[in-house]
Amino acid sequence: MEVKYLDWRDIKEINEPTVSVIGYFDGLHKGHQELVKKSQKVAEKRGLKNSLITFSPDPNDILMKQKTKHLQKFAERLLVIASLGVDICYVINFDEDFAKLEPELFLRDVISKLKLSALVCGFDFHYGQKGQGDADSLKKEAPFDVYVIPEVVFEKQKISSTRIKKALINGEIELVNKLLGYKYFIGGRVVHGKRIGHKLGFPTINLAIDEEVLLPKEGVYLAYSKVDDCLYPALVNIGNNPTIAANNDLTIEAHILDFDQEIYQKEVRLYLLSYLRPCQRFDSKEDLSKQLEEDVMKARRRLTGGYFIL
Repeated sequence: MEVKYLDWRDIKEINEPTVSVIGYFDGLHKGHQELVKKSQKVAEKRGLKNSLITFSPDPNDILMKQKTKHLQKFAERLLVIASLGVDICYVINFDEDFAKLEPELFLRDVISKLKLSALVCGFDFHYGQKGQGDADSLKKEAPFDVYVIPEVVFEKQKISSTRIKKALINGEIELVNKLLGYKYFIGGRVVHGKRIGHKLGFPTINLAIDEEVLLPKEGVYLAYSKVDDCLYPALVNIGNNPTIAANNDLTIEAHILDFDQEIYQKEVRLYLLSYLRPCQRFDSKEDLSKQLEEDVMKARRRLTGGYFIL
């Protein structure tokens, strides 16, 4: 996938027309994927490439004047976009002046310069100052075809990033995965920890925590770890080690089953499959070790030899 970062104040005329989708797309969930599928079908019929228009930073960061927690880092969002088969991703910078653009100027001076053959958006898409422009006005004013996709639902409720975040906070990983349409993952660089797991006989890797990303409910999860394009069953603990730790620092640790490679400083992904149990304080290290043995047994029964689709 080709990624083009564009300054909205000085977008050069694009010579190659595409069929595109537009939005911020936090999580690239199943609702977003319906937009991409539609644009790909239209693009194929017209013999064109398909593209995606998104923004950086998150418009909510500018409009609400506070940092928004996201389902994934921006770089990971680009990877998911690429995995959907998008040919070109346009990333337009979003600032306070951009937020003040009247809908007509947003359309004339920004979007129209991308030379779109058609644009696909959600039924609730808004643009321009204070969101004055919507899907209806876009269909009336745009110099290209506009396709509006109705809401996508699961169990009679709209699929949205907000709904997924609520499920994530509640530890409802199975629901999160169904709404996303792929396995939820936490990506990060392996950093040094306190080696508590090693001392207990359950060595772990520690992932650096990105402040931009919303983390799931604290607890222990069944997961798969992706290291160097290989998948390994794992137990993931998100919490503060209440039995041993002397402070309340949150950590992301993974015990990868039957794994003894040195992967310090490598980038790793942890794909969460289900919530196993809450974090808890044990009376002794022995009790903690016994619980970890039970956790590993459950992980072996449910994860090893199974068929896993990312």
